Amino acid sequence: MVIKRFPFAAGLSSLSRRMPLPPISRAAVALFGLAALAAGSAGSQAPPDWDEVHSGATDVPGVGPVHFSVGYSSVGYDHFRSEIVVRWRDGADRTQAIYDGIYDRPPAKVWGIQGHLCVSMQACARYEDACTTQMLAYRYDAAAKAFNELADGEASCRR
Repeated sequence: MVIKRFPFAAGLSSLSRRMPLPPISRAAVALFGLAALAAGSAGSQAPPDWDEVHSGATDVPGVGPVHFSVGYSSVGYDHFRSEIVVRWRDGADRTQAIYDGIYDRPPAKVWGIQGHLCVSMQACARYEDACTTQMLAYRYDAAAKAFNELADGEASCRR
């Protein structure tokens, strides 16, 4: 069994492509603006409703406290769809989804060590009790104000 990852939705939507619009009168713009204001966030995409959510906090040296939530739901055959979201403060509140995919035996474990944010999860062969553990490591990029995944999570996350 291999852990399945999904590409993040950013940049994949055809809605982000700019298309030329016909000229619109100011009255029409005001009318559409009021309609959008009245609708509120009804058209916004809601986060998934996870069967289970595991939350906690860890300290990442150089970043400080990082709060995380691991949401997951069964997708059948003992596999779970999951998203891991982290929140921290760097001049302002920051939020980033660092993982979106499928693995087994949730929840994933999250911890900070040696300036890295680490995540471990298990993948199990079908009808087998033996599972393999995959570790992902993220280093904080202060200039980009984001966590970036490193190539070798195993070496970076050893306790």
